[in-house]
Amino acid sequence: MTTRNFLSILSLVTFSSFIVSCEKTALDTAVVKVQPTLPEGSRIRIHFGTSTLKGCMYSFSNCIWIGWGNAELQDQQKLAFKFDNGDEVGAEYGNYFPLTTNFTVESQAGTPPQVIESGLYRFQTSPDGRKMIEFSSENCLPIAPLANPNNPQDNLGQLHNLAMQSIFTPKTKAEVKAVGYDIKAARKILATQSVQFLETEAEIVINDIEQKQIENAAFDGNYDDHQAWLQNSSLSANDRQVLGDILDKASSLPVNSTEQLSEFVHMMTELENSLVQNTTLDNPKLLFSAVSVAKYSRYYWYWKSLSNDEPAARPNWWKADVKGLIEGGLGQALVDSLLAAITK
Repeated sequence: MTTRNFLSILSLVTFSSFIVSCEKTALDTAVVKVQPTLPEGSRIRIHFGTSTLKGCMYSFSNCIWIGWGNAELQDQQKLAFKFDNGDEVGAEYGNYFPLTTNFTVESQAGTPPQVIESGLYRFQTSPDGRKMIEFSSENCLPIAPLANPNNPQDNLGQLHNLAMQSIFTPKTKAEVKAVGYDIKAARKILATQSVQFLETEAEIVINDIEQKQIENAAFDGNYDDHQAWLQNSSLSANDRQVLGDILDKASSLPVNSTEQLSEFVHMMTELENSLVQNTTLDNPKLLFSAVSVAKYSRYYWYWKSLSNDEPAARPNWWKADVKGLIEGGLGQALVDSLLAAITK
């Protein structure tokens, strides 16, 4: 700037004032850290369909529209989906369709209403060669219902899994690979996709400053040591203790089979129900969100591995989710968990 061209003729006082002025300008223009976006669970609208012909069933998509194929009752007793675009379905869901809550089928053709139990339903091939699912007990790996209306932030976990299903794709993996798995470049790619999904699908707007925070956040590969990073978190001592105890219990249960996953989901639901009765929490919304995301994320990663014929025992990527949520909100939770998985 112009004054720099005349420093040699300025007085010592003027020079000192110039230095102070520059320092003040630098401080004034520094990026201010903002509080992360953590929406109210009731703000997140997850659609539950009721019609087996024109509606949808809840899973890791807002809707599994029957428009993907045809819905029909086999022998007037068993509901089955047949998909005309089987390649697309296979790419998105692998070998198993996750029905994460019990679903009531409306009465059709004189048959009484029936409840389809939650669990993982294996895809099959119909006699006419199309990909299909038969929702029968013989074709199901039963798992305890994932949704818990007693947790006021339960919809945050549901939204988390919808976002993961949308973002964790071969295309995204290829984009991260193209930048040589560079952490900073990968964070930018994943943050952009996460922010776009949240705004488009849930009307949750993450401003530019917060997006930059997510992009520039340090990625700690030691996310599995939850007690260590909890001590450095902004949570109160009481909340650190409460969440630490929950994560201790969650970590003590291995999830290497659908039976173990069901046990884990059941235990986490009970812990959520107990948390509702806790009147000592300093930041209840954040803790309810963290527990919900922990439960949904671990379910997601187990289903993803099983459905793609990969080993069931996976690193604790779900803990990267919880750590990211505590440090930077839902957007950072998605980025940290995806980063842990893609750059493994």
